[in-house]
Amino acid sequence: MTCARYRNTLFRMQDNFTIADFRNAFFEYRTVFEEPIFRFWNGERQVEMVAALHKALSPWGIGLEGMSWNQSAKNLGEIQLTIGVPSLSATIQVGVGGVTMSANNPDWSHATQYATLFQTALDTLKAKIEQEFQAQQATLAFHLAPGAKPFRDLLMNFVKTADFASEDAKMFGVSAYYSDFSFVIDASLLVPDGVFVKLNRIFPSRLRFEHMADALFRDEQNVLARLGSKLQ
Repeated sequence: MTCARYRNTLFRMQDNFTIADFRNAFFEYRTVFEEPIFRFWNGERQVEMVAALHKALSPWGIGLEGMSWNQSAKNLGEIQLTIGVPSLSATIQVGVGGVTMSANNPDWSHATQYATLFQTALDTLKAKIEQEFQAQQATLAFHLAPGAKPFRDLLMNFVKTADFASEDAKMFGVSAYYSDFSFVIDASLLVPDGVFVKLNRIFPSRLRFEHMADALFRDEQNVLARLGSKLQ
C-alpha cells in the first residue's frame, strides 16, 4: 500500500479513533536574521525597535510590565528582549541573532490568534530591521495519555520485525527524519503508559505563519492517526 493510500485509509478509520488527551503541550518557533542586528541593540535604534513592537502588539494587552531584558547575559548570544503574552500563554524573544516564539499548551481553536500574534511580531521586526529571515523552524511537542488501545500495542506494529521487539518490552518508540520534517514518538516520562510526541518542520524563509500552522495541523493529524487518536 502506498503512503497516500495508507494515509487515506487511516483517516477513513477516524470514527473509531479516541479523542487525543493532551498533556503538557508546547510549541516553539525559531528563525535567524540574515545578519546579526548589532546596530539595533544600542541607543536610538534599539528604542525604535522596542517601541514598534510595543505598539504593534498592544492589541494583545502587552504593557511595559510584560517586556523585559535578560539582565544576566554572559555574551551577545544571550542578550534578548522578552515579551510575555499572558492571554495566550505565549512568549516572544528577540535577540541579536534571531527570534524565538513559544506557547504553552496551545489549543488549535486559538490557532488564528497565535498565527496573527506571531506574524505581527515578525512583520514588525522585518519592517524595522529591513532584512528577511533565514529558514524558519517550528516544533510541536506534547505528552499523550493512553486511549482505548494501549500505545505499546500500536507502536509494536512499527518495530515488530526488530529482534528487540519482545513481549517483555514496556513500550516502543519510533522516529522518522526527512529533509524538512521529522517526528519522534517515545515513551512519556510524565504520563503512565502514555507517549511523548515531537514534530519538527523547517519552512521557507518567507512563508507566513498561517500556512505554517496549516502544515503543522496536518502533521499532527497524521501522527495522531497512527496512534489511533484524533483531534476533537
